[in-house]
Amino acid sequence: MRGNYAEALAGYDDLARSENLPLAFLGQSACHRAQGEYAKARDALDAGLKAHPGHPDLLAARADLLFAQGQWDAATRDANDALKKDGDHFLARWVRARLLRDGGDLPGADTEMRWFVKAYTDAATAGKEITDPDKLLIVAQAGIENATTHAKHEQFKFILRELLRDALKPDADFWPAEHLSGQLLLSKHNRAEAANAFDAALKINPKAVEALVGKGAIALERMEYAEAERHAGLALKVNPYHPAALRLKADVRLAEADPAGAEQLLRTARAINPRDAATLARFAALKHLAGDRPAATGYEKEVAAFDAKPATFYLELGTILSDARQFPIAAECFERASVLRPALPGPKAGLGLLLYTQGREPEAMAALKAAMKADPFNVRVDNALKVLEELAGYATTETKHFVIRFDQKNDHVLAAFLADVLESTHAELAKQYGFEPPEKVLVEVFARRQIFSGRIAMLPGLPGAVQGACTGPLIALPSPRADGGARAYNWAVVVRHELTHAFNLLQTEHRAPVWLTEGLAVRAENAKRFGQVAPLLRDRLAAGTVFDLDTISRAYKRFNQPADVMLAYYQGLLYVEWITKSHGERGVAKLLDAFKTGAGTDAALKTALGVERPAFEAGYRKFLGEVVRETAPRRPDAPMAFAELEAAHKKAPGDPALAARLAGEYLRRDRASDAKALVEAVRAKEKGHPGAAVVLARILKRAKDDAGARAVLEDAAGAHPGDSRVLLELGKLHFEQKDYDRAAARYEQGRTAAPGEADWLDQLARVYEVAKKPDQLAAVLAEQTVVNPDDIQLCLRLAKLHANANRPADAERFALRALHIDVLNADAKQLLYAALESQKKIQELDALRKRYQ
Repeated sequence: MRGNYAEALAGYDDLARSENLPLAFLGQSACHRAQGEYAKARDALDAGLKAHPGHPDLLAARADLLFAQGQWDAATRDANDALKKDGDHFLARWVRARLLRDGGDLPGADTEMRWFVKAYTDAATAGKEITDPDKLLIVAQAGIENATTHAKHEQFKFILRELLRDALKPDADFWPAEHLSGQLLLSKHNRAEAANAFDAALKINPKAVEALVGKGAIALERMEYAEAERHAGLALKVNPYHPAALRLKADVRLAEADPAGAEQLLRTARAINPRDAATLARFAALKHLAGDRPAATGYEKEVAAFDAKPATFYLELGTILSDARQFPIAAECFERASVLRPALPGPKAGLGLLLYTQGREPEAMAALKAAMKADPFNVRVDNALKVLEELAGYATTETKHFVIRFDQKNDHVLAAFLADVLESTHAELAKQYGFEPPEKVLVEVFARRQIFSGRIAMLPGLPGAVQGACTGPLIALPSPRADGGARAYNWAVVVRHELTHAFNLLQTEHRAPVWLTEGLAVRAENAKRFGQVAPLLRDRLAAGTVFDLDTISRAYKRFNQPADVMLAYYQGLLYVEWITKSHGERGVAKLLDAFKTGAGTDAALKTALGVERPAFEAGYRKFLGEVVRETAPRRPDAPMAFAELEAAHKKAPGDPALAARLAGEYLRRDRASDAKALVEAVRAKEKGHPGAAVVLARILKRAKDDAGARAVLEDAAGAHPGDSRVLLELGKLHFEQKDYDRAAARYEQGRTAAPGEADWLDQLARVYEVAKKPDQLAAVLAEQTVVNPDDIQLCLRLAKLHANANRPADAERFALRALHIDVLNADAKQLLYAALESQKKIQELDALRKRYQ
């Protein structure tokens, strides 16, 4: 019970040899089974039955093991033989009850389940309460089945608060009671209390595989994929062949767009139990997602051959396909499961949440209410209803292609601007992709982030960095003023991103891989946000650890590794840029068409682009090298303490780079003479050495010899025209000397030669502002808005520059961009009013003023 399986097994082995007790063989089998050694577990029971023929405990244990391995005929024989010896044998009857249930004999299973409830009640009435923990655990499981079948919702509370607590009274180490509590709570999506129960089980037994899987399932539901995989790994370390642990890891693989990895894990699970509906449902889902419906139907027929009422199979299949946004097929599965087993609440909840995810809110409300009636403890359903209730109080506005829901008090001005952005972006994307969503896209703006999280995940806890989400027919956005705050970011960029998702997901029926959809969505932002990621790409490319098409999809979901997430978004964009560079924009369209058919990546690349995957990846890596050379700064020198630097120079006095670095440190410590001696020695060997030139120029500037400093830097720039250190230092010197044209020329040279090496745009903006060159300043600031699309002050500054230069159309453009960051910004509003008035756009001006009334 505490997970000391080796020690326990040694004890049971001694008992088997010395006492030959049935309990010893049962213990041996339990130890082996807990570690996935199912053949040894069976051997122990066989040995026990050889020594104790017909012993009901041994027969029942073997029946339970055989049932778990899908050997139903043999399990039935052993269970029946045990019941011939002891008609009230709990474990034997529990095996028989599950065999009836999983074979589709629901009336027969119901009779068996009620037998346990009656046995428990009769014992209590007679004053002979059942106290054996194993029996109480079986009663609890049968009670859950009975309560589900007959909608006796209060029984769930009794099972949690009374029955499973009683199982722990005679044996405080009986962790399966805590696990079952967690499992029941998790089935209702009560994550917090479920986690407490699993933790309680693991406190008793850190190797409790079932509890580890439960913790992983919670993490998976929270989209914490790395944590889910970690728990799956811990479970599989204890039992490498635990079907639920294998399925958990497969689910992570599936969520991270690795169907091949998922299938490999599922094959192992299927070999252990070929009749496990949950495993077979995942195989069918993989075939559906690959566009191979005949193969998926084959799995349905396989299940139907041994289960006359495969409601669980269709519930599992519907849930996976719903999560993958395969809505029509998922709805069929939920409806079929409801017909096969009307009392089962899961299919009702699944269908209601599916409709909710699609934005079909009137239908969803009715379905979710029915689901809540079937299971009033389902937290996800309850949360979804709360979201719909809040949405019922929102205002609605419709455009040609959108239905927009928003809080009238909080966001009525935002909604008007949002409508404009949506329609203009729709027109652009429709032309680009030759496709339009078949129905109006629903766009909802939430006044509370908690409700936004509930809209997307049906549960709280969506990461705070998430500024929007798209399910295809639905786009959800938290208001920039959600919860009374005022988050300044360019919400129009977010809208372009999410609307691109809507187009690509709907046109490919959600089959396009995440790297492609995210790459296209990031491209649609028309921004350059990845300057800080460029050094990471440089280092990972050099180390050979950049993402490829096998690894990139997983990285998007690793929220606990933000650097990997950002690199994945950058590399997804670069995949799109590589495709358009090598195959044109038509290549993107053809690739989307290929993925719509359900083709895998290899087949899609071959069909759409006529290229094998290895060649595609090789070309992409070469392209990354070009990107790194154009955008990423050179790798900085490894940091060294001053004493280390002196020692290194002493060891290698002929190394010019070390000498120049040490000279810089001497100068920083006001040891100018020592610094000068070093750099002059370097320059005697290499007159134009960049590092030495920069240090010497600084020494000369301190000595008020600006002309000498400039001459030194000019020599270095001539020898190394692309060295950012020299160009930056020279530009600063020209600026200080008020030679603004030369300063700008050097900064422009640096921006071209070494774009990622310095903040050239900041330097140029400073030069052009002081030099009073508004046209050049405006051009630089416009580039900065692409790099920093959330900077409202940049947009306001540009709008004012253009207004002062009598360019009202440009002033209008940047004032509007400022309002896309904060629709209530007074300066932006006034600048836009003035720009429209200057252009005599009276109708637009009147409409704008009405927005703010």
